[in-house]
Amino acid sequence: MKLLLQHYVSMFPAMFRSMVVFAVMSLFFLNSISSQAVADSVSIDTLNIDAPESKEKKGSIFAGRPGKALLYSLVVPGAGQIYNKSYLRVPFVWAAVGGLGYLVVRNTEVYQFRRDLYISKIDNSAPPVKIPKGEADLLTQSAASVRSNRDNANTAKQQAIVGFTLVWLANGVDAFVDAHLKDFDMDEDLSIDFGPKMDDDPYAPMRMGVFVQF
Repeated sequence: MKLLLQHYVSMFPAMFRSMVVFAVMSLFFLNSISSQAVADSVSIDTLNIDAPESKEKKGSIFAGRPGKALLYSLVVPGAGQIYNKSYLRVPFVWAAVGGLGYLVVRNTEVYQFRRDLYISKIDNSAPPVKIPKGEADLLTQSAASVRSNRDNANTAKQQAIVGFTLVWLANGVDAFVDAHLKDFDMDEDLSIDFGPKMDDDPYAPMRMGVFVQF
């Protein structure tokens, strides 16, 4: 049981670091895309009068189709993916958010039990009545051992909360980027041509080469 507990606690730092790296890269990509967004234009009255000229309204990050997808996903995970009609992404979003949400609830429950158990051992009072699954062995351990396990549970709880927050944000970033990619120009004219070329410059010797045309 002790080895299983140590393995359960030790797996959180690696998972936490992976989530942080993924979220930072996603947010950096989000900022690079949003900085290139075009401001919404405001129509000007067609009559030639001396009315003040309307100024362009700066679009917020929630403007347009990508902004709506981002907003929907931040409110309800997966809603932005449904708005983009990217239905295959929805199960992955729900699995990630649901999995991290479960870890938050589980680790919070374990931490609260270990905290109350440590207090009961210090005060020589009755132990907590509600015992989470797999935690019954702590009832026979010393106060110092319970305190160490309590600290580990607190660390795991905090990492789960941060991971849950990052996954929730990454779900919004995914919807935002996916909406941008759906508007990407995929015209058939976008191609690369290779071929030979000869220069007929009367003032220079004839030259031959290969050209690339986009």
